[in-house]
Amino acid sequence: MGRGRRGSKRGNFKNHGSRNSSSRGRGNFKNKRKFNRDEDKKKDAESDNKRQKIQPEKESEPLVEESSSSSESEEEVKPYTQLLSMFKSGNRAQQVLTSDEEESEDVGSEDESEEADSRKEEDSFSELGEEEMEEEGDEEVDIEDEQDGSNQLGVEEADEVEEADEEAEEDHEEHEDESEEEPSDDEEEMASSTDPYHLHYEREMSESLLEILTSPKPYETQELNWKALGRMVIHLPAKVDKKMEKPQPVLLGETTEKYVIAGTLPILKTGVPLVDYGVKLQLCANLDKRPLSDSSIQTAEELLSPLQHELFSLAHEYRDIYYPEMNHLNIDEIRTVYCLHSLNHVMKSRDKVLLHNAKLKKYKENGQSTDDVEFRDQGLVRPRVLIIAPLRNSAIKIVEKLASLLLPVKGQIINKDRFYKEFGEEKDAEDKKENKKSYKPEDYEAVFTGNTDDSFRIGISVAKRTLKLYAGFYKADILIASPLGARTLLADDFDFLCSIEVLVIDQTDILYMQNWDHVLHIFQHLHLQPREQHDTDLGRVRLWALNGYSPHYRQNLIFSSVALPEAAALFSRRGTNFAGKVRVENVVLPSATTVCRVLVQLPQAFHRIPTPSAAQSADDRFHFFTKKILPQYRDLLMSNTLIYIPSYYDYVRLRNHLHKEEYNFGQACEYTPDGKLAQVRNRFFLGKKRLLLYTERLHFYRRLTMKGIHHIVFYQLPTFPNFYPELCNLLQDAFQNPKYRGDGSQTCTVLYSTYDAQRLAAIVGSQRAAEMLTSDRPVHLFVSGGS
Repeated sequence: MGRGRRGSKRGNFKNHGSRNSSSRGRGNFKNKRKFNRDEDKKKDAESDNKRQKIQPEKESEPLVEESSSSSESEEEVKPYTQLLSMFKSGNRAQQVLTSDEEESEDVGSEDESEEADSRKEEDSFSELGEEEMEEEGDEEVDIEDEQDGSNQLGVEEADEVEEADEEAEEDHEEHEDESEEEPSDDEEEMASSTDPYHLHYEREMSESLLEILTSPKPYETQELNWKALGRMVIHLPAKVDKKMEKPQPVLLGETTEKYVIAGTLPILKTGVPLVDYGVKLQLCANLDKRPLSDSSIQTAEELLSPLQHELFSLAHEYRDIYYPEMNHLNIDEIRTVYCLHSLNHVMKSRDKVLLHNAKLKKYKENGQSTDDVEFRDQGLVRPRVLIIAPLRNSAIKIVEKLASLLLPVKGQIINKDRFYKEFGEEKDAEDKKENKKSYKPEDYEAVFTGNTDDSFRIGISVAKRTLKLYAGFYKADILIASPLGARTLLADDFDFLCSIEVLVIDQTDILYMQNWDHVLHIFQHLHLQPREQHDTDLGRVRLWALNGYSPHYRQNLIFSSVALPEAAALFSRRGTNFAGKVRVENVVLPSATTVCRVLVQLPQAFHRIPTPSAAQSADDRFHFFTKKILPQYRDLLMSNTLIYIPSYYDYVRLRNHLHKEEYNFGQACEYTPDGKLAQVRNRFFLGKKRLLLYTERLHFYRRLTMKGIHHIVFYQLPTFPNFYPELCNLLQDAFQNPKYRGDGSQTCTVLYSTYDAQRLAAIVGSQRAAEMLTSDRPVHLFVSGGS
């Protein structure tokens, strides 16, 4: 209906001056004055006198007739005045783009000010005198000249103008719909008492809760089991005095009577419509792809899978979540959950700003004073959601998911072609894909299909029917960036991270393979004091943001395919959310272990390294390996040995030691050129290199089929448990040197410590790993394969 109304306005504007009888004579007179503006003033005065004699009644009361015109005629003026204002500048394309950016940037104050200006222009239009109409006629001539000159614009600039015009039309239609849907004060009060968004962000924090969150041990842990997620470790703030006393005034402002409530044990709701969770009806309708279905009554179980239902039940209450069981099969379900939650959060924040803008506007129209009125509904800057993704192919899937959830059939994506050109699959990659001969596992294909560039950043502004890509970072609602792309920008500016309310880390395991220090660098720059104001109205900023309590309100969502100690430490130390934290921690059953996937008959010896602390484990591992394991491989019978090293620092340390001891070895890491890598692999297969150092990152990015391996040593357990059977299965006869085929003398040696418990459990199982870590025997032997 929005487009129909807008179309009718276009028609009325197109025939403006011909349909309205009250303005017909005035329109003809205006055109006459326009085409004869070079004549003398006497001729114009005579024509005025003639017109007054012919139509004395109409000219006697022009103001009354204009003021009593229908609402349709008043609406005709609005697109006219908007179009007129866009063409006043000499550069038409630049003016249109600038105005559209401002409309999409500040959905709060900018939309309301635009409506107020348009209404003022409507009133002034009815009071135009003879001299004003003459100036307006001159402006129309200028417009025609500019339109003739605009035909000389380049193709690219014309496309941008057309794109900006479409965005302005969408925003105008959206503003009309939003003005009709403004909730009343009673509805707002009712929603604020039940909506998790209002309970989390619209209340201040008491001093007692603040003291607990800033204490050395702010959380107490409990356990809970759900069907899809399994075992969950719940971190809740320590007991707070339930007596909500009014604290003394803090750094800025006065305290309110309502304070946030510390998180409690989550409860899984069943049979509740998704709309009752606080999700926008528009998102529910786009989520439900079934035709002729009423999304307002569809329950969460009907619209979401069991995993999505449980994850969203935790996320919509703004709890921190650490889920280390993502894989290439359920990654789309997880992205649907956090994209739905992020869009819902942005739209609620946006509607809150629009509602308060409307109230302030009514106060001014009624002549009421706004000095005592205070609306705290914004942050220090506009970006609210930050999504950290590893590769461009991940970013393109996230944007597509956001578009499918937000945009209806008539919605549009601004800068869509540019986005797919920069983030889509390159032609060289397509040619390589066609010429590919070697087999790669499914998880590798899922990660490295498409554009694998790891340096990018993009801002997205959200409107009701528009998703604008490449918005400025201070004009965007959602930021999607890789750690490397964000860090290159943080060297010059970090203010855009000071008001992040929802932080999502997608595919944390891939980020760990890239450079974990970049992720830590981003966390160090969150919620710092901004160096500039960035056109922010400090009177609208929430008090807890001004007081520096934003880290306690931020929600962290971390998803990974493996359990990483680094990610767990980031989750526990870099977040103090008062709503609580949820860490999924399931037991690895014997049937899910990766040691069972070793098909070749192979004895596997697991050596436990004694070490007193995690900081000293790297040195203890090196000394244990060089003194007890490495001397065994000087024997001629122990040639063709591959040493798998997860850490690059351990690789460099061990490489220097082998150079010093004059071992005959080769080296293959992620920085080795392709030509040299092929040469080393060939020499190792022929037995000319007795040892080969092989890094985990090289295997992660290339998944090479290393031939000629007769013995394998895991300097440390792999980060990814599926790498263990992949490498062990390379010892089968099909990949062996002909002189070693069929002798059955292959061996596998593994080093582990008590601080490798998670990696060990993923390979041999949780129960067996606990026995190996607590056993008196330092060596455990597994034999796989055989009949």
